[in-house]
Amino acid sequence: MRTTIKDIARECGVSTATVSLALSGRKTKISEKTCKKIRETAERMNYYPNIMASSLARHKSQSVGIVINDLRNTHIAALFMSISSVLQNAGFFPVCHILNENDPEMYEMLVRRIASENLCALIWGKPYEPSLTEMNKKVCRIVDTLGIPIFSTDNSEFKSPGINICCDYRKAAFLAVQYLISQGHTRIGCIAGYPSFQVTQDRIDGYRDALTQAGLSYDPNLIYYGDYSLSGGRAALPYLLGQQVSAIFSMNDEMAFGVYQEARNYGLKIPDALSVIGCDNVPFDNVLEVPLSTVGTPTDEMGRFIGQEVCRSIDLIDSDGPDALGERRTVYYEPNLYLRGSVRPYPPI
Repeated sequence: MRTTIKDIARECGVSTATVSLALSGRKTKISEKTCKKIRETAERMNYYPNIMASSLARHKSQSVGIVINDLRNTHIAALFMSISSVLQNAGFFPVCHILNENDPEMYEMLVRRIASENLCALIWGKPYEPSLTEMNKKVCRIVDTLGIPIFSTDNSEFKSPGINICCDYRKAAFLAVQYLISQGHTRIGCIAGYPSFQVTQDRIDGYRDALTQAGLSYDPNLIYYGDYSLSGGRAALPYLLGQQVSAIFSMNDEMAFGVYQEARNYGLKIPDALSVIGCDNVPFDNVLEVPLSTVGTPTDEMGRFIGQEVCRSIDLIDSDGPDALGERRTVYYEPNLYLRGSVRPYPPI
């Protein structure tokens, strides 16, 4: 059973108000001897303050909500680790929620629970879907009524003050496919993600742009729709091999890793039999037996920027009020090409 202030007060023979003051860290008229006894008793009884209750009592929250829909993705995990590090160093407490969009009832219930948590800011990590369903629109309306800064790691439909922090996904795909073409590849397979995600559509546009610029035709049969996971990459390989591709552009590194795994089952060597390029530049790319060429944005820099902007917005509201935040804005990060060992010229020299 959780220890309360009443338990400590009873143990020390003092009032609950005295315990609360002694543990607050503020200057009080309570003797140092009594304060020390209360602190030692609290530690011995494994007492932890109820942060949510304290926030409500002070009318000031230290909790920052984080909403994501997939923790398996290495890029997403690294981004939010960087964000959390900045928030915690500034004295804020990240509260993470994982959305299950396949269960609309639970989806709405979770968002309504988030709305009741007395947050001081919210970071929305769910990918943007331009063809929003009625449920998603309803969720946006709920989030916009929170009266706190909303930060999104993609474009969004939110109207609240805050920032959309985006990557130029179209350019990222263009750079990857342009490089494959420069190496002589003309039949290039593409492992895409969920078609409803804007990021997927942007990367398909970039893939098509590179082909068009090189005078190559766009063939929808060379696109396999996966799910941004290892299994999606594994399932894509036999299909694209059947399309007789010489190279594959994977819309994230996770699916590229799946291609590596499945290639072993087929006895194919990368890049001797097949060139592969990914997207994200996750930490594992450089430790593979054949390091993965990829296109990426500065994940750690993006995470630190988001964390710092969240802290700045909270401080600004505390000092000047909510109107000081101004209009919602969008910040773009440019992609970079990272060339390693997974692509070779075609035909082989």
